[in-house]
Amino acid sequence: MADIGPVTSSPPSGRPRRAGLLRGLAGKYVVWDPTALLVPARPDIGRPAEQLVYSERRHVVALFLAAWPELLVCVLGPPVLARLDRGSLQTVLAVVIFLVQLRLLWKLVEWAIGRIMITDRRLIEFGGFLRRKGGSMPLSKLTDLSYQQTFPGLLFDYGMVHVESAGQDQALSRIRYLRYPVAFQQELAARAIK
Repeated sequence: MADIGPVTSSPPSGRPRRAGLLRGLAGKYVVWDPTALLVPARPDIGRPAEQLVYSERRHVVALFLAAWPELLVCVLGPPVLARLDRGSLQTVLAVVIFLVQLRLLWKLVEWAIGRIMITDRRLIEFGGFLRRKGGSMPLSKLTDLSYQQTFPGLLFDYGMVHVESAGQDQALSRIRYLRYPVAFQQELAARAIK
């Protein structure tokens, strides 16, 4: 967990106030602990805590396919900017390149935060930077598993896992650009068959 600063005197509401507004916001909205999604133990009804078994992020190919226009502008923009004469066109182009770089940074952070997890009870997908999103499916509803790897997927070890469940179509029916899809599929099958 990131250090978000020392606690200072308490405000009238009774909650401790954190030093530094930016660090407080970063601790609350940016740093997201994936273990907070796990179901805690309930000793009063005899339910043990949910245990994390496997956690993986999408392959870097997913980031490249989502951000290739931004990468192209970041690579080709500065040489074009250097060849232009000083003036308003150069300023406008510099601002555009800067905004595209911010967009690329945003996509990189989104990719880095996103995870696909297997617990002893559920399949969970989550992600998001300043805007959280996620989905889960109980392993007890899992009926069929398959995976697919294209030729580039075989070279770079990524693929798609197709999950079928009893009932309606689930949010996690296709998990694309997953790193190590065979290991993921084997771990998911081992947990679902229990």
